[in-house]
Amino acid sequence: MKLEDWQEYVLWAWHDIDDAGKWAASECGLLVSRQNGKSEALVAFDLARLFLFPLPDKRRRTVLHTAHEVKTATETFEKLASIIEANDRLMSLVDHVYTANGKEAIVLKKRRGQLLGDRVRFVARSKKSGRGFAATDVVYDEAQELPVSARKALTYTQSTIPNRQEIYVGTVPSDENDGEVFEGVRDRGRRGASRVIWQEWSPEGAEDPKLAKLIDVEDPEVWKQSIPAMGTWIHPTTVAEQVDRAADRDELLQERFAVWPNRAEEVAEKLSELDLEMWKRHAGDYPVQGDGGVIAIAVGRGGGYATISKAIRLDSDHIAVEHHKTDRKVRWVADEVKALKAGLGNALVVVDPKNAAMILADLDRAGIKYLAMHLDEIAAAHSIFIEMSNDGLVLHRDQPEVTKSLELATTRAIGRAGFTWEPSDPTKPISHAQSVTWAVWGVIKSEASPKKRTPPPPKAAVLTRDSVARDEVDLRSAGF
Repeated sequence: MKLEDWQEYVLWAWHDIDDAGKWAASECGLLVSRQNGKSEALVAFDLARLFLFPLPDKRRRTVLHTAHEVKTATETFEKLASIIEANDRLMSLVDHVYTANGKEAIVLKKRRGQLLGDRVRFVARSKKSGRGFAATDVVYDEAQELPVSARKALTYTQSTIPNRQEIYVGTVPSDENDGEVFEGVRDRGRRGASRVIWQEWSPEGAEDPKLAKLIDVEDPEVWKQSIPAMGTWIHPTTVAEQVDRAADRDELLQERFAVWPNRAEEVAEKLSELDLEMWKRHAGDYPVQGDGGVIAIAVGRGGGYATISKAIRLDSDHIAVEHHKTDRKVRWVADEVKALKAGLGNALVVVDPKNAAMILADLDRAGIKYLAMHLDEIAAAHSIFIEMSNDGLVLHRDQPEVTKSLELATTRAIGRAGFTWEPSDPTKPISHAQSVTWAVWGVIKSEASPKKRTPPPPKAAVLTRDSVARDEVDLRSAGF
């Protein structure tokens, strides 16, 4: 078996070791366009791992070679088997070659002290393929079509392996492919993540979404950068013909030149007037505790879950708000609020009665008094929260679940009163956004409506007939 220079380069990289003698990379990714000889590189990898790297503790080494399609796995197995069978020295080490469809494998004779001989197995990927095999090395051929479910079924076979490795080899995924896993390996490799190797043959600028559009497919230098087997496996005239006859430039860039740009940075859609960057900048250590707090409750549609948040005045300008708890169902809410209310100095409890209809009876039974907001107040709460947040006056702990809820929340009009929060997607709950908004309003409401205080009684005095002059208190009608 004679390897091309680029194939040797790839294999040496995969077999690099660290100072501890372990594989330098536990995750290896290779992106090369079609018909350059990826399969031969994988056959060489299988040969090397099967015959040159026995595990030092006598355990069985299992190389699990997977492909998206059965025919690809079978074809690679046949290439590997034919090389071994043509070499007497290798065959002398083989115990059995299994050729049954779906059970293709090559098993070596047991080494001294081994219970089971080393092996390489070939399987087509599925949600269940590979389960039960403690694979030391997993090869993902055709990695451009590798669903997360199939990868999960295989990656956990390595849970007990101390020096494991996963090999991902493929082309640029098309719109019809499920390339999420392969894309993750690419992204980790391109940014230089620890213990990841990423190798690709593609034109300069191929990773940049803007520069990729400017690549000149007629430039021989682009061909040279993209096709490692140029002049051996693939002739330049073949590439020239493919360029001339291509009807779809984007497809040509993907299939022939392995152009796979990074995802362009997404600009978050503005769903409300809330300045999310300002909100994020005012996260910090602002716990809501002590007397004078406010508790707000928001219930998910259908009563499937509920959220409790709390707020408190920090100074003359700032209010601190905090998500307290979110959980499924609603039966827990009353007890939780009762305990929280006591801890916040008999805090005011705020609800939207229409939203919280399912828990009002529970609150009543628990003896919890609450302030039911009407439409105008709900709209006012929304306006106040956005205005104060945009001015940097709402401080909060860095709670990703709250920020995410605010990102996903859009608004809807409520009559002539104004606006309130509305889910941008029915599957994305916004109870965190609702509860922190109502909690902030509750603080302002409690300040605008101070509790009525009963004036103290007059000081005790002794009245006698002699001390009462005309027009003074009549002892017969004096109030006590």
